[in-house]
Amino acid sequence: MHLRLWLIPSTIIAFSAIFIGEPEALAAVTNLSIASPDAIPTLPANYTFTQQITLSNKTDATAYDVKASVVLLAPETSYSEVALVQESQTPVSTYHDQYGNLIGTFLWNAIAPHTSVNLTLTYTATSSEVNYHLPTTYPPYNAHSSVYKFYTNPQLESQQVNTDSPVLEQIDQSVIKPGENPEQKAQALFNWVVQNIHYNYSLQASGSAVATAETHLGICSDFADLYVGLLRTAKIPARFVGGYVTSNGSGQGGFHQWVEFYLPSVGWVVADPTWGAYGYFASLQDHWHIGLYDGIRKDITVTWNYSPSALTATQAKKQITISYQYQFHKTVPIAPLKPVIAPKHKAAKKVRPILDPPIISHKVQSVPLNFWQQLWVSVTQWFSNGTRTLAHWLAKYF
Repeated sequence: MHLRLWLIPSTIIAFSAIFIGEPEALAAVTNLSIASPDAIPTLPANYTFTQQITLSNKTDATAYDVKASVVLLAPETSYSEVALVQESQTPVSTYHDQYGNLIGTFLWNAIAPHTSVNLTLTYTATSSEVNYHLPTTYPPYNAHSSVYKFYTNPQLESQQVNTDSPVLEQIDQSVIKPGENPEQKAQALFNWVVQNIHYNYSLQASGSAVATAETHLGICSDFADLYVGLLRTAKIPARFVGGYVTSNGSGQGGFHQWVEFYLPSVGWVVADPTWGAYGYFASLQDHWHIGLYDGIRKDITVTWNYSPSALTATQAKKQITISYQYQFHKTVPIAPLKPVIAPKHKAAKKVRPILDPPIISHKVQSVPLNFWQQLWVSVTQWFSNGTRTLAHWLAKYF
């Protein structure tokens, strides 16, 4: 799971068939919904996809109390509905993070040297084209609402988004005209990004909204950073959606990031600035976008304990590595859910830019065992070794 991308050498992405057993208890858990009542989804396509996460112990020492916090579900949108239907292991707990993602916590008591454990998750998804019935006038934002305060906060994702920075303020002031409503402001900023930022086909991220604005180059995460930063600076709530796009017009699929902004009386409205030259303001002209997580965050965080007598701190940092396998399968699109309406913001369909490199974002952290934990490990190992020796002696002489 999509996605804000930090390259870690141990991460491996592969696409292959995966088979798993019967569903566990979590299969009944569903995600939150932030769908707008003014959205008109049409021409839905159904998908199944499977994710397998493998944690591998690469050292000669045991890793203890391994805990993985995994993004299971993003909030449901007006165009993307995802359901978890099978999992190979039941999480010990679940919770929703600050962005509304459902997080599952999985535990393994120990991972032996040079062995691996697998976590397999299978999903169904529906992705739809979408347009919106947008009004011509809007009430003012409720500046005291949680959505407004959270998604315009300059401290939120500040390293990447740079909300209220002088560079973004200057762009806003030059683009937005007096008296424009929030939708008009959002479209004006969208158009500025589309006209001034070029896709970096070397796939090198600029890394922040300001850097993207100054270099005029970026990949999809940079387009999203800049557009979100400009919106929030203009006091329009905006958020990130990370996920998978199953095609880009030429048969290529990959991980991708796009944006939603909040309009009073309407709710969240989608926009994809990376593909803005082909439409994608207040609309998706495809049924390819599958949301996997919201916000700038790690898809998976793994922590574990190690024995200081067996590993140095440097060795322990590399004790556990993570690999992913994904499989996406599309079924035939079903009949439209609602009558197709003429999109308000329409452009010709063309081949889209290539997508970002398929790198999954994650974090690993090793923690040394304390004295009592080390003592318990030593006692249990002594008892286990003694039991095996006794069993061998009994088998030999009796």
